[in-house]
Amino acid sequence: MSPDEPRDSHPPWRGARLSLSEARERGGGPVAGRYLRGASRDLLQDASAVVELAVPAEPRPGHGDQVAGELENGAAGPLLREPRILAPARRELPPELVVLAAQRPLLEARGRVLAAVRRHFADEGFLEVETPARVSNPGLEPHLRPFPAGSAPDGSERWLITSPELHLKRFLAAGYEKVFEIARAFRDDEQGALHCPEFALLEWYRTHASLDELAADCSALLVAAARAAGRDPATGCRDCDLGAEPRRLSFAEAFAEAGLGDPHGMEPDEREQLFVERVEPRLGFGRPALVGQWPADAAALARLAPDGRGRLVAQRLELYVAGVELANGFDELNDPDEQRRRHEADRRARLEAGAPAPELDEGFLAALEAGLPPSAGMALGLDRLVLVVLGERALARVRPFA
Repeated sequence: MSPDEPRDSHPPWRGARLSLSEARERGGGPVAGRYLRGASRDLLQDASAVVELAVPAEPRPGHGDQVAGELENGAAGPLLREPRILAPARRELPPELVVLAAQRPLLEARGRVLAAVRRHFADEGFLEVETPARVSNPGLEPHLRPFPAGSAPDGSERWLITSPELHLKRFLAAGYEKVFEIARAFRDDEQGALHCPEFALLEWYRTHASLDELAADCSALLVAAARAAGRDPATGCRDCDLGAEPRRLSFAEAFAEAGLGDPHGMEPDEREQLFVERVEPRLGFGRPALVGQWPADAAALARLAPDGRGRLVAQRLELYVAGVELANGFDELNDPDEQRRRHEADRRARLEAGAPAPELDEGFLAALEAGLPPSAGMALGLDRLVLVVLGERALARVRPFA
């Protein structure tokens, strides 16, 4: 039989043989099974049990080999003596596993970054919460493309979330002061080096806080993530000193620096295209950039306030590092009548465009009616954060199964 042919996980063995579970109960004996290599310890597996071997056998079988040998109890745990290979494993891994194996250093760094994010919020007194992945309203902003996700028992439609925002704010209305979630979010028609239809999204909210507190959170997270990934925040992360004080500028200032004039008089679609193509790629080099005072029609769920020039602007703040948008935050709108008006307008726009237009989320609006305290909240793309601190160029490098 050639090494490339599939193997039975429990090949025939004519000699005396115990199952692994029996051998463990008896303190040892002859066994056979599949040998699995680990980073520090190896495993032996048969139909009855999986045994962690205290010391890798020498000569050490290959990963996936079918072996026979003598299981003994050693001082540090079970040992496999004199392993004999019954059938070698397939030596060519499937392409998916080849990619996973190559990604291991990046995915280990990703795991450390996520742990550092959780430590930051725990140290700041936040509660980690969970919200539904299937909802009646995934967001109504005209640019969003949600995935359908079946129906509820009453027959009403369900969608995969594009953001957990509408449920997270219910916690604030119920009296919680600091909450965060690491959620899986889903958006159709988003695919590329910096976009993926399924992605990891960090959202956090502070009551009685402003955009300044969110800016401080962003700075702390950038440094913590870089250190967790084993990088120097000042020199190790994509043409940007992550430990430097972020540059604060308005949306209009960012447009002017790109030689594009005043964005407040432009049509929203034209302005958005210019911003993505000609402004974003310039932002966040040398030090992070925080762009605020967005046009009023880009407020979504943010409050409006005067900018000192006789016009209302959105109290919205976006974080950029080396031309990559990492986070989007709001001084949250807590006026239920204004929020309903905006949602109704967005829903009409979606209907006119032939896009899915779910009914308004009355549970969210009821939470605003009950009383949402002054709050600030931020959404940060965790996949992009890992990409930036590791100096990678495509999300597929820092996400498994991308």
